Amino acid sequence: MLPIRFATRPEDRGAGRVVHVDGSPIGESTPKDLHLSHWPGNLTPAALMRDLSTEIAFAFLDLPDAERAALIDGAEALVLNHYDTDGVCALFVLTHPDVARAHRELLNEVALSGDFFAVRSDRAYAIDVALRELGEKARDAGAADPLAQKQSLVESALDRLGQWLQSDSDASADSAEAIATLMGDRAALAAAAFDDLVYLDFGVWTGPAKVAFDPGRHAFFGDGRIDRALILGQSAGGTTARFVIGTRSFFDVVTRPASERPDLTALCAKLQAMEPASSQGAWHHHDPRSASPELWFGQPELPLYAEHGGHYLGQSATPLLDIRKAITDAIRDAWVLPDDDDEADDDEDIFAV
Repeated sequence: MLPIRFATRPEDRGAGRVVHVDGSPIGESTPKDLHLSHWPGNLTPAALMRDLSTEIAFAFLDLPDAERAALIDGAEALVLNHYDTDGVCALFVLTHPDVARAHRELLNEVALSGDFFAVRSDRAYAIDVALRELGEKARDAGAADPLAQKQSLVESALDRLGQWLQSDSDASADSAEAIATLMGDRAALAAAAFDDLVYLDFGVWTGPAKVAFDPGRHAFFGDGRIDRALILGQSAGGTTARFVIGTRSFFDVVTRPASERPDLTALCAKLQAMEPASSQGAWHHHDPRSASPELWFGQPELPLYAEHGGHYLGQSATPLLDIRKAITDAIRDAWVLPDDDDEADDDEDIFAV
């Protein structure tokens, strides 16, 4: 088994050949390295490409021994450049192949929850939550040597993941509150008005009047059908609004074409111009280049990938239907239509059947 190396800079990864697991390549991307990743910029062999890095790792594991040996020949380490659920699961597949094979479906479901916010089972979601909580505790603790801390975190996560796969009791206990919250979020969505704009890969939920409405990502992205969601709440003081773009339009996904993303910067400016001067709050957005950015009304600094909007959400004085129209128009304007001018060629009978 190759050693695991956490690296965020070219000098950290070493000068030799490595296997990039999940994440973007560190340093110059060259064919000398083996990529097992769905991140932008990857050079993963086409025959191994899947939606998730965990699935790619399994595809590598499925190869005959000789093909695996040829692909990995000369590599000195498995390199990971960030900590997240899919990356840890992919590493586990490569470092614990026998256990991984026995829990293949569950590992893929855990990774799906982590990277796409899709929930296939409570057990998978519980393990994803537990892995994310390990990362949050490590960040809160701080460290004099962040790189060594991340290395230790990854190794600890692999150990814990092995335990959780074979006995879900610990992960379920640690994640009980999150699972209960997810159940409440699903109930809130079920009580809301829903418009499924499937042709735009877009869903709009409008909560009941005068009811706080702030469902989480794993609820509105849970079934994996859409890549962008608009969550609108109604109250006497105005409208809460959270427009979230999913990760399927960021990663190299092979099972369906990526939807073009609207211009969040222009959309934010447009909504701000519509906002009455008396409003308490403003429109904000994340860096559009991030994996899952969002736009919201309220206070700045909403964390990336936040499950809920929470206290960052404010009440916009712009009418709810105007907010919805502006966002829907922005999505429609970004949509790439099929290359068809709807005009007949000179020798074409458009009425022929």
